[in-house]
Amino acid sequence: MGVVSAAADAAVVLFSLTVAVAAPLIDAQSVLPRHLFPAPLVSLKRWYAREFGDYLVARPPGFLRGLVWLELAFLWPLALATLYGVLARRRWAATTSLIAGVSTLTSMSAILGEIVGSKKATPKLLQMYVPFAVFAVIAILRGLCSSAPRGTAGSSLGPSARKKRA
Repeated sequence: MGVVSAAADAAVVLFSLTVAVAAPLIDAQSVLPRHLFPAPLVSLKRWYAREFGDYLVARPPGFLRGLVWLELAFLWPLALATLYGVLARRRWAATTSLIAGVSTLTSMSAILGEIVGSKKATPKLLQMYVPFAVFAVIAILRGLCSSAPRGTAGSSLGPSARKKRA
């Protein structure tokens, strides 16, 4: 089980690191004024949209802009916390991993539904989005199947470190 747990941790760290970097630098360009970003980042986003045929990134519809706001306000800080929590081996990282996974899987369901439903899905485009859905499932499973010892709710101390009540 240790190898599976380590692999899940590595996947969650990679996923969280990707969100931590891409959300403010690339995804935010869909909702914030372009002049806030350096020209190379704007060019990178344009290149990606053209190279992968990502019509959602090229001309973001309203639902995608809403998901990007959610990502910036909620998922990005959660990804940073999860990244720290997993690397520092904090027990609460299972909870942040679970929440980040559920949030991402929900967003990916809407995005993949649009791409497949619009009949604009190409193998190249799906190769960019499907891994995020897979990472989300791994993050959910990591959160649900965490083998970290459990204390009482709201306590960060183990059972032996808490004071006994008389």
